[in-house]
Amino acid sequence: MNSYKLLVLLCTTCIILMGCTEQHILERTSLTTLIGYDLAEDDQITVTAAIRQINPDLESNVEIQSATEPTSRGARLKIDLKTSKKIGSGQLRVVLFGEELAKAGIVDSIHTLKINPEISNGIYLAVVEGNSKSLIENNYKNITDIGQHIFQLIEHNIDQNHVLSSTLHEINRENLSKLGDYSLPMLKKQGEYVEISSIGFFKEDKFVGSLPAEDFLYIKMIRDNLQDGSLGLALPTTTLELSSDDSSEEIQIAVDSIKSKRKIKLADKTVPEFDLLIDLESRLVEVPSNLRIKNIESTENLEKAINKKIESEINRIIQYSQEINSDIFRFGERYKAQVRKANIDLEKWHEMYTEMKVNVTVNTKIVRDGVFQ
Repeated sequence: MNSYKLLVLLCTTCIILMGCTEQHILERTSLTTLIGYDLAEDDQITVTAAIRQINPDLESNVEIQSATEPTSRGARLKIDLKTSKKIGSGQLRVVLFGEELAKAGIVDSIHTLKINPEISNGIYLAVVEGNSKSLIENNYKNITDIGQHIFQLIEHNIDQNHVLSSTLHEINRENLSKLGDYSLPMLKKQGEYVEISSIGFFKEDKFVGSLPAEDFLYIKMIRDNLQDGSLGLALPTTTLELSSDDSSEEIQIAVDSIKSKRKIKLADKTVPEFDLLIDLESRLVEVPSNLRIKNIESTENLEKAINKKIESEINRIIQYSQEINSDIFRFGERYKAQVRKANIDLEKWHEMYTEMKVNVTVNTKIVRDGVFQ
């Protein structure tokens, strides 16, 4: 009898709870897939949203709505007044920040996103060269859903090791580290397409500079171990053995299947000074026809040339990050972990970061699969 009463009580409770649950009928809901934030006059915020509308026949179309208010929440409420259906944020995939807003700081925008229970921590964040509103509102001939397209664009390039992952969760975690900065991919409108153009560097919550997207693999080598990647390299002809006279100063090669392991050691805590060692294994996939790789010695010469080239590029990138004072490589965390009782905060570390020295050493091993000599 007790079991029967318990079963009845459980069923009744479930029915009551189901009745209290907010219902989301697809045909009565608009799905926001992309939001852009821009800085407007008088420190107001312009919010532009790509909203997918579902009709009773389950066909969808995307409409773009925009509004300007003192707060992002106020702008989104104003957008709600322009639509005939309730706007849901559960399908939000990407949030874009206009360049001027990014320079002013995006900490408030990130805070608004992370406290919204409807929004997933897995949404991607990115910066737009110029204005996000114009990028979203543009009438692209080959893009029917700008929100889904940009989401797939970012996700694909993360999978291909072309940009760092930039989810809300990951950026929030970087902010909580207290001794590091973060980067975001930068987008721009290129004719009838949208492309990832560069890597944006942030100091605390403000955009302070960028490097071309082609530099990403070097950035990845400094930050983490690399499991797969591809690089095109311009090497000086003076250090290589060629089968014919060539007046050009450089030759172009391509390597892929790049695997790298990096080790960072604090060499001097007073400067501070780090030793950065990168062991790299790669496969040659493209070389000029006049480049001879016929024995161990010529292979070693090529490896040395690759080492010098990558060391030079990594030094350039670290030096640039010091010029704009943005430690996206988390050297500050390494310093604090290796110096006992290091009493430093982010402000103090930024003072030290511009004077930091890094000794870069790259050791390359070539696996010549696929190249016939």
